[in-house]
Amino acid sequence: MQLSIYDTLQRRVLPLTTERAGEVRMYTCGPTVYRPAHLGNLRSYLLADWIRRTLEHFGNTVVAIKNITDVGHMRQDAVERGEDKVIAAALAEGKTPKQIAEFYEVRFHEDEQRLGILPATRFPRATDHVPEMISIIERLIARGLAYEVEGAVYFAVKRFAGYGRLSGNVGEALRQGVRAEIDSNKRDPVDFALWKKAEAGRALTWESPWGRG
Repeated sequence: MQLSIYDTLQRRVLPLTTERAGEVRMYTCGPTVYRPAHLGNLRSYLLADWIRRTLEHFGNTVVAIKNITDVGHMRQDAVERGEDKVIAAALAEGKTPKQIAEFYEVRFHEDEQRLGILPATRFPRATDHVPEMISIIERLIARGLAYEVEGAVYFAVKRFAGYGRLSGNVGEALRQGVRAEIDSNKRDPVDFALWKKAEAGRALTWESPWGRG
């Protein structure tokens, strides 16, 4: 039986075709592991699981990737202001940011198991792939699709003509999604950070061609 899906780029239902016969590669944006997953997080993983199960039901092999963001949301200054009581309590017990991330990663897997969500083929962690991230950013800068300002690097959205076509967020619709607090270093409010300069209080940082971040 031929399986058809809705193509978000062409905005119509088309027969499913794959690069490798019978194999579908699927990516789901995974959790940021610094606190428990909430209902909204788990809803997206349930939806992805249903899609995967449907693909497998029709005889496809699914290679499912779900990343783990284990860096970027733990700042000492935020803890000192009382913005994250969970992390503050963990640090008070002498736990490192890495240990906090590991704890909530395990908890996330337990939550998925309780909900009957199939485990991904791989769960790549962000901290294991920083060199690759730096390499990709360098290539984007070389192609004129990104720019560096005071140790931070931003993606130049307007330089990529096809940006937003998949989601349908183009032009004014894209601007409506911009956060209220605009980074003054951006050339355009819709640009987004690829590499952030290390702020005071950051527990995990890496060296890069643009400084520590």
